[in-house]
Amino acid sequence: MVKLYVYPAALSDRRLPHTTTFRTKGRFRRTKAIYIMKIIKRAIAAWTAAVLIATVLTGLRSGSSASLLTPEFASGTSLILYAGLFVSAFLLLTTLQTAIVSHGAGARISAGAGRLCFDSDNAALLFSVNLLALIALRFSSDITLLLGLLVPVVITDIYVALDSSDRLTLPQSKRLFLILALVFGAAQAVFIALFTCARYLNYSSPCYDFGIFCNMFASMARDFTQTVSCERDAIIQHFAVHFSPIYYLMLPFYFVFRSPLTLQILQAVIVGSGVIPLYFIARRRRLTPPLSAALCLAYALYPALTGGCSYDLHENCFLAPLLLWLFYFSEQEGKKSRILTALFAILTLAVKEDAAVYVAFFGIYKLISDGHDGIPAPGGVSVHDGKPEQGGTTEPKNGSAEKLPLSRRIRSASDSFFTHGRRRGLALLLGSVAWFMFTSWFLSSFGYGIMSYRYDNFMTDGGSLVGVIINVLKNPVLVFSESFEAEKLTFLAQALLPLALLPLVTRRPHRLLLLCPLLLIGLMSDYQYQHSIYFQYVFGWSAFLFYAAALNLSDLGKRARRALCAVMLSASALFFSDYALPLGSAINPNGAVRAKCEAINEAITVIPDDASVTSDTFILPHLADREIIYQLDDNATSADTDYVVLDIRAISSTEADKREQAFIADGYETVCRTDGAVIIMKR
Repeated sequence: MVKLYVYPAALSDRRLPHTTTFRTKGRFRRTKAIYIMKIIKRAIAAWTAAVLIATVLTGLRSGSSASLLTPEFASGTSLILYAGLFVSAFLLLTTLQTAIVSHGAGARISAGAGRLCFDSDNAALLFSVNLLALIALRFSSDITLLLGLLVPVVITDIYVALDSSDRLTLPQSKRLFLILALVFGAAQAVFIALFTCARYLNYSSPCYDFGIFCNMFASMARDFTQTVSCERDAIIQHFAVHFSPIYYLMLPFYFVFRSPLTLQILQAVIVGSGVIPLYFIARRRRLTPPLSAALCLAYALYPALTGGCSYDLHENCFLAPLLLWLFYFSEQEGKKSRILTALFAILTLAVKEDAAVYVAFFGIYKLISDGHDGIPAPGGVSVHDGKPEQGGTTEPKNGSAEKLPLSRRIRSASDSFFTHGRRRGLALLLGSVAWFMFTSWFLSSFGYGIMSYRYDNFMTDGGSLVGVIINVLKNPVLVFSESFEAEKLTFLAQALLPLALLPLVTRRPHRLLLLCPLLLIGLMSDYQYQHSIYFQYVFGWSAFLFYAAALNLSDLGKRARRALCAVMLSASALFFSDYALPLGSAINPNGAVRAKCEAINEAITVIPDDASVTSDTFILPHLADREIIYQLDDNATSADTDYVVLDIRAISSTEADKREQAFIADGYETVCRTDGAVIIMKR
């Protein structure tokens, strides 16, 4: 302890007040407490690093059969080894941090336009905790384990982010982080393309729905119609099922490369391109380039966007980038922005008949939020839609506003309420309602109607979509009862937790409207595929969640932004790993799978290009480039086409023989049979 002795004569000296002793003692105590906390933090970092290294060594020694989730996993590793790893890690961190502190004042490392204060203890703690959590997910895909791992990960991320917030200054190069955002989107597209193309090449893509779209694009390339024969056991136009003219934007690329792989790659590129409007939205909301790029990285890691592609190509993939572009241009003023807003609204509506729901909800949001929703300006002042009057008030100098003509007063009130943002919102709402009415009439008159049965949990006998709306308005308790079941709560966690709950973190209640598409499309329906992140219904509400995350993030302070961004990236990585790790076997199958696929590739070459075919579901997409192609039910014993293709990979040889004999009795003969793979039969 440092003591300063103060004599009475010095008490009058303002430079040496009587509280000097106590201030020095307090400073010393604070320094001592900080030093103790640093030792504790370093010890925790060394322990987690030791556990991580020991886990990796144990896994390498015991093989992949040993599970990290069993007590036997580390039974072969001695406590002495753990202690040695801990001491080594602690000494290494001490040496490293001492070297960093002694090198340059404050351990400041130049980083372009910014300054980086490196803390080796924080880095070791952050790296070891997150990596250990990722390794643990290899041994289980249980959602409860994932949620449990989130607890230490979130605590670590928040602590490190807040501890480093005041000492960390990142470079602010706009070009650098825009390039990084593009790299993240490209990486996402490559990953999606890899596993979706692998699904097709491994004969894992079914007729519903990829075979249908392969058959449709072959027809579009022939005569620009959407004729399909494998969708409803009849030759129909696909637009009779779903009205999706957006598919024609993909047709030029299919003309050049006529392959189902082209469709899978196009979907990957379309989804990955969403990082571009998202980055611009974040920058318009005055988020720094690093935070904008971090939001794009979360987009690339978001499991719902990747999972939505796992069921192969669907028109829904257009929703994410188109809606984000719509959000971006709707916030801007001017004639050009109005045209672009209308363009992307039309493109969004062209995706599918139910795309009108997303445009309508965004229109309602614009109406309620006054169109601007507090867009921050460079000086911190919100940018409003309306501009102040340049000539004072509209009141006459010699009278009150009541003396103005009624028509003028109505017009003035209308102009003050209907700002350019509200006018756009109203236009979006009315346009989407009109489009939905048109597509509903079209599908009811010339097709199979709107699939209202997906909301039959809100219907009585003979109900309709109008009845659903009435029931929702009359009985909101039913909405909560149907929306928050156990299965749907898991889905809700998969949707919100990777974004660190940012869509909910707001002091502006009207922004909760951006969650309505998730509620309506994902939670209210009992159609099981709509509340799953592994099907195509996720793209629309995902765009709304990221838009809400960008808005809410811009309202937070510097430290809160960094803390939540750190949590968001870690949570996204955990959920993404939980989903993506099992895909390794699909992208790189074993030798037996490859051998069967090669046998099928060779076998189907005996089928002429103009022959009609009835095929099992997983082989059908490879034969869909013909006019007549039907799906064969598993239990079917007859067909009415030139060829029949039987997929026998998942059945026994006895069952395969029974199916073959049934078609022989129906007038077919076997022209090719590969053991354990496929049987080709000709009439």
